[in-house]
Amino acid sequence: MGHASPIPFSSSSPILVVDDEQDIVLALRDLLEADGHHINVASTGGTALECVKLHSPSVVILDVKLPDMDGLLVLEKMTKAVPGLPIIILSSYTTLDDVTGPLEEQGAFAYLHKPINRSEIRTTVRQALKAYALAKKMERARHALYESEIRFQAVFQAATDAIVLADHTGRIMSWNKAAESMFEYTAEEMFGKPLTLIMPSRYREAHTQGMKRLQTTGESHVIGKTVTLHGLRKSGEEFPIELSLNSWMTGTHPSYSGFIRDLSWRESKKERPLEYQNV
Repeated sequence: MGHASPIPFSSSSPILVVDDEQDIVLALRDLLEADGHHINVASTGGTALECVKLHSPSVVILDVKLPDMDGLLVLEKMTKAVPGLPIIILSSYTTLDDVTGPLEEQGAFAYLHKPINRSEIRTTVRQALKAYALAKKMERARHALYESEIRFQAVFQAATDAIVLADHTGRIMSWNKAAESMFEYTAEEMFGKPLTLIMPSRYREAHTQGMKRLQTTGESHVIGKTVTLHGLRKSGEEFPIELSLNSWMTGTHPSYSGFIRDLSWRESKKERPLEYQNV
């Protein structure tokens, strides 16, 4: 007594078979349902397009010869409606791609010839389902990344303290609205500019030497600490600030974040900020 073949790969989404030849449809249904797949069937291109909208299939097996429209037109419409949907083309024409060009370049996942080869169909469907699952996983990851970026930007821009992000060379990658207000430069103006642009000239040499030391030895006197010093507005006005500096790794290089608080309100107390000697 023979043993049943193991289910190669299944999906909760249906597989849509688009063909008006009933013997082909029955053969594909029997083969794929035996592997645990749910099958939807359409005998026309119009019905197939509606099924894609209503049932979100994970794979489409599409005959190019349909009674109401060219199967290649159906392929074009499906790939536009659902980018990344794996569509397996079936055709009795062995030289179809000689006429149309490579079908894979038109959005087809694979091109198989009739009469159907059971092993070839099962292998191709398995590969298509894996591709579909991977595409969905990547889509979810992109969506999660987008949502995370939205949340980050909401917090970043709503902060009352200025936040400055810089790369390992000390050039500004981004800053928030509070930084725009504090230093009088827009984020667009400051993108790629050196941090020295917002510090008085007397601090710049110490900053440059500190960055060199940080890049060569990894040693810093201020990362993870809070220091007081002066900032420099676009207008040329100096003002006292409190700076908290942190770092994190992006690939092989560190990046830096500075949280800056304007201490101008302390001017009446005549507090002298510590000079920027130990970057």
